[in-house]
Amino acid sequence: MDIHSLKENARHGTVIFPLALYEWNGIGNCGAGNWRVPLHWHDEMELIYFKEGTFQTWLNTKEFLIESPALMCIHAGELHSLILGTDCLESAVVFNLNILSFEHYDAIQAKLIRPLMDGRLRLPVLIGHSDPAFSHIKGHYEKMEAALKEMNACSPEDEITKNSAYLQIKLLLFDMLALLYKTNSLIHVKNIHNENEHQIENLKKVLSYINEQYASPICLDELASLVNLNTQYFCRYFKENIGKTTTEYINEVRIEKAAAALLETNSKIITIAQDTGFDNIGYFIRRFKQIKGVTPSEYRTEYQKESKSQNNVINQ
Repeated sequence: MDIHSLKENARHGTVIFPLALYEWNGIGNCGAGNWRVPLHWHDEMELIYFKEGTFQTWLNTKEFLIESPALMCIHAGELHSLILGTDCLESAVVFNLNILSFEHYDAIQAKLIRPLMDGRLRLPVLIGHSDPAFSHIKGHYEKMEAALKEMNACSPEDEITKNSAYLQIKLLLFDMLALLYKTNSLIHVKNIHNENEHQIENLKKVLSYINEQYASPICLDELASLVNLNTQYFCRYFKENIGKTTTEYINEVRIEKAAAALLETNSKIITIAQDTGFDNIGYFIRRFKQIKGVTPSEYRTEYQKESKSQNNVINQ
């Protein structure tokens, strides 16, 4: 079993420009309803700007209810997920911390960059609108967002513009780091190999197993044995840390896999249900509607309509 199967496989940016911008404007894949970003982790750092609305997020073992405007900092290896509502606006910049590293080792590399890269130093989890540094950090983020959009709009031949925008982004990240350092907002981690980290690794192991074995029957004894706990205690442990029962979480993973298959394949709904671990088609439809707000057939039909509409606009 690969305990890192919850690791996000998507490449953020390119090899030479390892950063990317993602935006949420209230419209999901099927054009309606909340969008659930499943628990995952990646090697990159992520800065999330909550622009409008209220956001329910999870970071490692903690749940947050965030009122906009606010910024969240997610470090490499941290488990995180969130729910994006139709009345919410949000964007995220995901980048490799290596872009801040110096070839020449100096005091800043020793005291800030290297500790940040190996986890001994961390940015604050949340920077709310009442934080003294918020307006400055927000301004830097918005400039970085604009520069990323400029990079994305560049043609392959427009090397000078793209490189200039990329340099500006690096400068803005350094400026943000300098501001947080100056205001004593950075968090020093004395021992990164602590109990909480061990707990997070155990959760990754369990969630990765579910993510890999979702199509097969999964019993509680199997999951409990992964982290050397008895079944009864494991159930409490899982609910306390994930915020839902194992059955609820497994169903959610299976429904997300089924939703992807509905959009990406022409397979029959009953086949998709069976392929994602549901033996009873009626139970599958009920759980799908409970999580997605529509039936599987409605979900596929609405997405097809939206795709056709977008293609018509492009072809006009």
